Amino acid sequence: MDRPFFLFIAVFMVMALSNAIVPVLPSLSDDLSFQTLIFSAYFFGAMITTLPAGIASDRYGQPLLIRISLALTLISGILIVTLTDPVDLLIWRFIEGIGAGFFVSSALSWIGYQKDTLKNTGLFMASLNFGLLCGLIGSGWLAQITGEILLGALVCTLTTGLVCIMVFILKIPRLGTQDKTSAQVLVRETGSQILRQYPLWLSVIILLGSTGYVQAVFPELSGYPVHDISTVLAAMNFATIIASLATPYLRIEPVLLIRISALMIVPLIFSFLIAPVIVLIMGAVAGLIMVSQVGYLALAEERQGIAMGLYSTCSYAGMTLLPAIGGYIISYSSFETASAVIAIGAIITAIIIGKCSCKGFNIHDARA
Repeated sequence: MDRPFFLFIAVFMVMALSNAIVPVLPSLSDDLSFQTLIFSAYFFGAMITTLPAGIASDRYGQPLLIRISLALTLISGILIVTLTDPVDLLIWRFIEGIGAGFFVSSALSWIGYQKDTLKNTGLFMASLNFGLLCGLIGSGWLAQITGEILLGALVCTLTTGLVCIMVFILKIPRLGTQDKTSAQVLVRETGSQILRQYPLWLSVIILLGSTGYVQAVFPELSGYPVHDISTVLAAMNFATIIASLATPYLRIEPVLLIRISALMIVPLIFSFLIAPVIVLIMGAVAGLIMVSQVGYLALAEERQGIAMGLYSTCSYAGMTLLPAIGGYIISYSSFETASAVIAIGAIITAIIIGKCSCKGFNIHDARA
């Protein structure tokens, strides 16, 4: 299974379902603040489970976690389309986020042990973003032409059921360490990875969080009509897909590519309101960043479950924190001030990313 197509199909469906109710949130709750809670519940569920799922992947194997995650995703989809009270939806979205957190960590752990990690990571990230794009556009289109606001979620749920059956039937080998390491040792190794790779974790939070900042403030500050906003943000996902597929062929060391991407973000974060093409460039840079970061971790760490759990936790944390921080600064100061704060973070990332260590020794020495 050097090319795990079942994971690419599965992540497409998990992400499509996660975005299926986003275009119709106003029809599900009259309260704007509750709409945002329903939206955020998914990310909160994912954020708190990705690291435990990564540790569990190393302890019990990725196939078990992958199957549990898809079962949770299917159950949450069924509940979302059948029990639509706003309070209920808050709970179902939280469960959906737990399923996604379990899946992303265990799937990236499985990919991290493959021989062709960079290409597989590029395909995985492309499939992930294509799922987000299709869930957003497809569910909105179905709701518009049929009047059934949850038809998109229903279609995604049914398709997820088929994927779930496929994954339960497939014989998926466990990769990586086969020992029954104690939970205490795994927790200790988690702490070691946090300290050893802290520049990488900071880069995940700041660089991926900056793309969330762009997505969060663009609709309000751009002044574009809703249709144009949806088109631009979908195109941003498409640019990420293309860059994810292209990154493995650049033959640039991951640490260097992360540093280049961090410096590219600085001017983009100030200018993305000027023209939609800059938002597309930001999406492409996001693709470079994600594949480089996962590619680095595949080289740098032996326990991929813990590494990908930490990576996923930091990515969800960045997507949660930086948009909130940026929006808060804009409301009390200005767009320029908010962008300057995030740009400073990107510059700091570019400076310290070379301090990452690979299994306790310098990554440049490992490649020499």
